[in-house]
Amino acid sequence: MSLFENILIFLVILNLYFLLVLTLKKRGVLKKYNISLWGPALMWRTERGKRLIEKIAQKKRRFWIYYANIGIGICFVLMILMLWLLISILPVTLQTRDTIASSHPQIIIGIPVINPIIPLGYGILGLLVALIVHEFSHGILSRAGKLKIKSLGILYFIVPIGAFCEPDEEELKKTRTMNRIRIYAAGPTSNIVTALICMALISIMITTMVQPAANGVGIYSVASDTPAEEIDLKQGMIITYINGTQIHDVEDFYKAMNNTMANQSIKITLIYRHTVFTKNVTLIDKYDVYMKHYDIKNTSLIEQFKGKGYLGVGTSTFFKRDLVFLKNPFISMPISFLYYLSLPLIGFLEGYNPINTPFSDFYIINGFVPENLFWIIINSLYWIFWINFMAATFNVLPMIPLDGGYMFRDTLDSFIKRIKKDISHEKREKITRGISTIVSLLILILVLSPILIPNLRGLF
Repeated sequence: MSLFENILIFLVILNLYFLLVLTLKKRGVLKKYNISLWGPALMWRTERGKRLIEKIAQKKRRFWIYYANIGIGICFVLMILMLWLLISILPVTLQTRDTIASSHPQIIIGIPVINPIIPLGYGILGLLVALIVHEFSHGILSRAGKLKIKSLGILYFIVPIGAFCEPDEEELKKTRTMNRIRIYAAGPTSNIVTALICMALISIMITTMVQPAANGVGIYSVASDTPAEEIDLKQGMIITYINGTQIHDVEDFYKAMNNTMANQSIKITLIYRHTVFTKNVTLIDKYDVYMKHYDIKNTSLIEQFKGKGYLGVGTSTFFKRDLVFLKNPFISMPISFLYYLSLPLIGFLEGYNPINTPFSDFYIINGFVPENLFWIIINSLYWIFWINFMAATFNVLPMIPLDGGYMFRDTLDSFIKRIKKDISHEKREKITRGISTIVSLLILILVLSPILIPNLRGLF
């Protein structure tokens, strides 16, 4: 769909949302269920869940204290890594005329519907899990630290956009600094733990139940008005033989095709899902195709294509490599993990994502789980992983009002208190607040720089 169509659909959904909210407010439904307006969003406060949090926190109080202590270390390590990443990409952004974020600024907002790379159903599932895990963890550590919880709740704006666990603000201010930092660290830590659990489950399921449908080359694309289109070749098929020659990789495919001629009829053996079949196809002239569809300035570069056979498919063995990364994202760090994390972006830019059809068609499932259900489970786990990981890494940034911002502020306050024992509380608080504000603004600029810099450059 075009940008105009996307904006139009969003505006229709937005108007329907406001119409529904106003109707529910007028009829007293919002008040009845303790839902209030918070700007354009709906804030639902509830007492439900407090008893469960109390039970979990008090039953294993010592465990949760140790858990949060480890979490503090994890959060500060992630904070340093995220700062290093943001600073590292700044020189690249300064030299680049256009970035993905400047062309599609909505991708930095991790909300389904708004963010085009997040699928609606799986996105809402991942977001709900991330919000519940994050806020429940804050609540558990609040109670483990003997702080009261006023209420729990969720923020809605078309879809859930946030959750909250409201501790008693006065108690939170008066409690020990370490206790407060534990509460802030609990949310991102639990998001990371959830992400790791999902990765482990994906790895186990992929390892034990998935294998390539064949050892050949996968069809990645099919060009229009070509012999491949005429015989109905499609993405997800695997070529295993050409004229009796076995094809293992892309090099084998090109060798076999270079031995063919225009107008020659060849036999191709393919596997699609669980089916093996053979097709006969008459090839066309590769030179004519290139001259017709590509702007060739120097025709001498394609002289060798004259009279050569042309099928019209893009081939790759990426599905074999992808399976290795899906089984073990840490096999060749950091590339394997970054690739694993980038699958939604690859899918958005290239139309390719190995855990979605038609590219999941390169694999066969060996197990008790039906194939369609298997990929639904894998996609659900992946999006829970992805949104939890992104929520954690964003939340640890030392920028208020993020958890990392409050952790940074309290740590800075403790540091100043330790080295300047004679400083007054008011002066120390003023210094801490000033430094935290400056750091928060710098982080915000770094986060927004891939959007702002290319667009500002375009104005001058």
